Amino acid sequence: MKQILRRENDKIKQPIFIYHAFLLPEEVIIFRTNPHPLSVIALETVLAVVGIILFKYIFVFLPEEISGLKWPLLLFGAIWGFVMTVIFFNWICIRYYLTNKRLIEERGIIGKRVMSIWLNRVQDITCSFGVMGRIFSFGDIEIESAGTQGKIVFEFLPAPRKFQVKIEKAILDFHSYGK
Repeated sequence: MKQILRRENDKIKQPIFIYHAFLLPEEVIIFRTNPHPLSVIALETVLAVVGIILFKYIFVFLPEEISGLKWPLLLFGAIWGFVMTVIFFNWICIRYYLTNKRLIEERGIIGKRVMSIWLNRVQDITCSFGVMGRIFSFGDIEIESAGTQGKIVFEFLPAPRKFQVKIEKAILDFHSYGK
């Protein structure tokens, strides 16, 4: 059900997996990325530290008749592990695409939500990053479109300024070829 796409002008021919329903005929992926790994690593680290602290002191909060049982610890560990797994898979399943015709945001672990903006509809591209973003090279790109489509925000992008330049070049190419 997936289609392997290759760009002719890429030096390294790496397959890119995307559901064929998302791409239009003659649409080629120029760039694909996920959010910066630090976005999930920081959250997972905080959850792990909080989980270890709670796991160590869980018996303080439990009544004495339950404190000798092992099932509360197992239940707590299973729930905490499930939450951390869902957060990790959510990060993996967020993808941002730049094609020769559109900007596409794909989200969802089981169900998919796909938002796109045509390159000829892009009105404004805003790149923003804070102090941590400047240190670790990540930030957000907000793409505003003409009409009722609204905007798409690509969050925690690695090297957002480079991605912004690629978008601007793709828009210029799109307009110069008259597609």
